[in-house]
Amino acid sequence: MTKIVALDGYTLNPGDLSWDSIGMHGALEVYNRSTLDQAIERARGAEILIVNKFVVNREFLNHCSDLRLLCVSATGYNNVDIDACKERDISVCNVANYSTTGVAQHTFAMLLYWMNLIGRHNNLVKKGYWSICPDFSFTESPINELAGKKFGILGYGDIAKRVAQIALAFGMEVLVARRSASKLDNPLIKKVDIDTLFREADVLSLHASLNEGTKEIVNKKTLSMMKTSAILINTSRGGLINEEDLAEHLSEEKIQAALLDVLVEEPAPLHHPLYALTNCKITPHIAWASVESRTRLMQTLSENIGAFLKGESQNVIV
Repeated sequence: MTKIVALDGYTLNPGDLSWDSIGMHGALEVYNRSTLDQAIERARGAEILIVNKFVVNREFLNHCSDLRLLCVSATGYNNVDIDACKERDISVCNVANYSTTGVAQHTFAMLLYWMNLIGRHNNLVKKGYWSICPDFSFTESPINELAGKKFGILGYGDIAKRVAQIALAFGMEVLVARRSASKLDNPLIKKVDIDTLFREADVLSLHASLNEGTKEIVNKKTLSMMKTSAILINTSRGGLINEEDLAEHLSEEKIQAALLDVLVEEPAPLHHPLYALTNCKITPHIAWASVESRTRLMQTLSENIGAFLKGESQNVIV
């Protein structure tokens, strides 16, 4: 029976899902987390490995003589040495598009939380401020609408397209900057260059992949182009932002706010410079992790494995 091992399965399934759809393909062993030494022992004899963020490099593959398929339980696979897998004739597959709905929802959850001052007013109500107010309605600070504002999007993949649809539904003007020279698929969306995106966006949402061309694309120079009233959202990759430059701009109120689900280092250090800033709201990389998203991820992993065992290819990188 095919030995299948999940080396870091906890983030995919902390206990609210079932591994049965994958277990039906062979003898499945699931580990929440694995150190390198543990992984070497656990992967012994495995023909199929499932990893999320565990680093599969050339050295580790030297201990995986029986490995035939490496399944990445994510879209990104920068933790895998693809060349080393090719040399060893190990197939690698990933899962794309499973979290589109969830990430788009989280993008606007963060934006609406900030725009409508949900947390601030909730805290004030519970401290008794509404109870002593002479009026039926109590507002501590002005609340603004999204309609009519410019929503800028960096990148235009599946998640960005869903975000654009939601922004349009709110009555916003959508601007997109992307590398591709092809036309956008929606006549209501305006394609602009990077500089225009940073200058004109009232809300700038990052949905680009992280590579040499986009690393720290949000930096002192591009931040200085933004309106002081602008809001920056990042549900993509932490490395898109130079965090020192962002912290400086936020502390000096050169932009209104940053709403972040990702940081450069994850888990983030305890005393991260962005933590102390009241105009920076941070969630711990959870935009992808809705129950529905993880269920789709689990199902596609199972389908990838099933296709491989039948001699077919699905979501294959190499």
